[in-house]
Amino acid sequence: MKSVTEQTSNDQNNKKHNNDGRIYDDQNNNELADNDQNIKSQNTTEQSNKEDVGIKNNFLSNLIKWIIIIIALVVVFIWKKTDIIAAFEEMQSHPFWVTLLALLATILYFVIEGLIIRSMTIYEKRQMTWFESFKCSLFCAFYKLISVGSLSGIAEVYYISKHEIDPGRASGIVVVQYVYQKLGITILGLISFIGLYIMGVPTVVQYAKWGVLGSLIALVIVSALTILSTSRKLAEILVKLVDKLLGENGLFRKFIKDRDREKVQGLKEQIIEFNESGLYFWKHKILAVRVTLLEMLKMTCWYIIPAIVVIAVHKDANPFVSTMLMAMTNMVGTVMVAPAGAGTIEFVVGLLFGPLFGVTATTVAILYRFYTMVVPFIIGAFVFMFDSRAFKLAPAQKKDKA
Repeated sequence: MKSVTEQTSNDQNNKKHNNDGRIYDDQNNNELADNDQNIKSQNTTEQSNKEDVGIKNNFLSNLIKWIIIIIALVVVFIWKKTDIIAAFEEMQSHPFWVTLLALLATILYFVIEGLIIRSMTIYEKRQMTWFESFKCSLFCAFYKLISVGSLSGIAEVYYISKHEIDPGRASGIVVVQYVYQKLGITILGLISFIGLYIMGVPTVVQYAKWGVLGSLIALVIVSALTILSTSRKLAEILVKLVDKLLGENGLFRKFIKDRDREKVQGLKEQIIEFNESGLYFWKHKILAVRVTLLEMLKMTCWYIIPAIVVIAVHKDANPFVSTMLMAMTNMVGTVMVAPAGAGTIEFVVGLLFGPLFGVTATTVAILYRFYTMVVPFIIGAFVFMFDSRAFKLAPAQKKDKA
């Protein structure tokens, strides 16, 4: 009986211990659940705070953008007020199709520019899409006008580097692209000059010696850039020359202040970087030919704008002559300094178009500047404002074959 009683007592004790254990486990589980709930609550709070901060930063960023846009628009209008008003007056006096075709030519210019930038990134780890490249070209157009061209290249480097491309490589892409563009401008200008001279266009024959001089200067510039971008030996010679002239023991060291030493070093680094980028791209000959041809096609889009304007007034005018005249004008105008501070393009337009088309030459100069500078600036302002991908990394895309 005793053993039975003891056994019953033990069973009751064990049952009690088991119940206590379950109660203890339940308490632990409740505490763990409470901790999990607290952690989730903290995470939710932190996420909410981050979203609030993100919303505030996004609002501030958009506000700053709008302020920049408004200031830029006001500055450009004040700066180009006469040209803008004159352009609108001229557009009102012309048929609607003139404005439409000129706008299409301007947009097509940037469509092709997008193809060029995309082609230039074909050998990178991530090739930019055409649409990204198209927006990049307009993004640069916005900065080109407000900075008178000085920030256009920097803007392109920034935009390209924000699409998973190393900033150093982006810088090389931009510099070599500039060489291709100069090459395309020079080829078109030379072909046009020779063709117009053979055709006996009066103004070209009259100013033939200046056309030859402008052509030679353009050839020297583009040849120097091409050779520098393809010759390692020349790059090394230039670096040594900079050292001998501006280095610590250079010939002009007395005129170089300590704070300018870094600029001298930066110049040497830029020469080497330009050469390395050129060697990298020029070894891909198919790419070089493709981009050069695209540059020529791109510039032609702008060159046909004067032809559109001239035909609207002079029905019997040859559109090819007007297009070739503008190609020659741009080649010569970009390598010369006009008298009395006049714009070089406007000055050459007056020389080559004036005697042939009278007052229409003034319209050509006004509308050419409007469609090649003001219109791209306005469209680029929208890219600057609304393209959030310009300020963050974009997802990788599959590359095409060269």
